[in-house]
Amino acid sequence: MESAQRNIDVVIVEDNKRYLNELSLLLSNSPNIRIKGCYDNGKDAIEHIKSDNPDVVLIDIGLPDVSGVEVIKEVSKHGCPTEFLVLTVYDDDKHLFDALQAGAVGYIVKGSTSLEDIETAIFDVIDGGAPMSRVIAKRVIETFRINTNEHPRTKFDELTKREFQILEYISHGYNTRKAAEELNISYETVRTHLKNIYQKLHVHTLVEAMLLFKNRQ
Repeated sequence: MESAQRNIDVVIVEDNKRYLNELSLLLSNSPNIRIKGCYDNGKDAIEHIKSDNPDVVLIDIGLPDVSGVEVIKEVSKHGCPTEFLVLTVYDDDKHLFDALQAGAVGYIVKGSTSLEDIETAIFDVIDGGAPMSRVIAKRVIETFRINTNEHPRTKFDELTKREFQILEYISHGYNTRKAAEELNISYETVRTHLKNIYQKLHVHTLVEAMLLFKNRQ
């Protein structure tokens, strides 16, 4: 597992200073996570993220100067390899899809996720996952409609029974670690299955796989 083999540099962008301090304290206790910076506004975040290139940025959307979505856009257009994981109170479609279209790989709603789950979500991002709160994952699946001419349903004929099971769990909001626990298999085995699924469905991300899975019939 990649996340267990190296340190993960994390930046936190959050205007609630109490919550920012709680997050920083929790994550700094993880042996694999290094907090590279904490910022309470978008302008400072953009400047330092572009220069420091952290692995993962935990970012709120409602910042006092520029929105988290604008931070993601600004950093992404400069070609930075940083992955953005949104952590916000907003659970409406506009904020959700604006963030995903800007380049966020995950979207977590505050209040529905524990601090420990946030730590797990960071590892999921590094391992190629797309962590989302359950209600958000379901909304993504229900909202998008895939062009069946571009994604023939016959691709699913190539999937094994286990691969179908993994997609079913993930489509219901389970992250890769939880899916492994439910199926009583190792996390590394789930990751291997996901790589095979991506190849068979001709997709590149977990979100794409979930959307195609939802629209297979």
